[in-house]
Amino acid sequence: MSALQTYRYLQPSALHRGDLALQTSGGPATNPRFFSGFLTTPQAAAAGLLAVAEVARTRYHQPVSPASLDPVVTGSRDRMRFESFSGCCGVYARLDIVPAGFDGDIVEHGTTNVDVNAPLREALARVGGIDPLHLSVGPDELTVSTLDGSVVEKKVPLPGRWLRGFAEVHLVAAAMQPRAEVPVAEAAAFLRRLPAGNDRSVLWVVPAGRSLRLTSRPVPGAVCLAGAGRLATLRGLLRYAKTLRVYGPRRRCRASGSSTPARCGCR
Repeated sequence: MSALQTYRYLQPSALHRGDLALQTSGGPATNPRFFSGFLTTPQAAAAGLLAVAEVARTRYHQPVSPASLDPVVTGSRDRMRFESFSGCCGVYARLDIVPAGFDGDIVEHGTTNVDVNAPLREALARVGGIDPLHLSVGPDELTVSTLDGSVVEKKVPLPGRWLRGFAEVHLVAAAMQPRAEVPVAEAAAFLRRLPAGNDRSVLWVVPAGRSLRLTSRPVPGAVCLAGAGRLATLRGLLRYAKTLRVYGPRRRCRASGSSTPARCGCR
């Protein structure tokens, strides 16, 4: 006995001037929405989305006008993931919203790359502590609804270098191991001590009890921090965090090696 399977795509996948646009047949359903539902911690989720978008529009190596690159949204069975690279591709940001963080259904696996323009950033910035925040994600758009109304952001092409970056960053992350975990109050104090502005100096982060300290030389147990200003985006998330975890490579990195990955453990 044989079964007939039909695949339908909205349009062909294409590579145009270095930008890769992938299409999906949608699996059992025809081009479904990946997710539709409310977020259970709307203010924290809004801050996280703004942080990922801020990284996407920033060039840390050579600060100029905002970049035009935009976050990638992925739906899977157990989470909604928002990812971006900075305009200089020197910083990677990721926000995972796990089932406890949403009240809705992830219908199918899927990925799309969307704009986060000024109207959406303004809408997210106005989300208060008990304000509802509803997301609807499909293959061609992201719809964010708040008390002020809905904002629709359309799909944009995925830059080719981002595709390479996504493949590389997960390999790099797999080689990292936890080096320190500090409570949020100590994390805030540490971020305040970081050099301001576009500081390109290479520093080292050393666990010191329940805190972190900076040094200008590599010492046992230290983690390389190349460009301390790249961690400034974390400051806007600390009010929702419980801890800050620092990861480093298994082998000591040189000045040209990986920078400090950091993860905020949010409520």
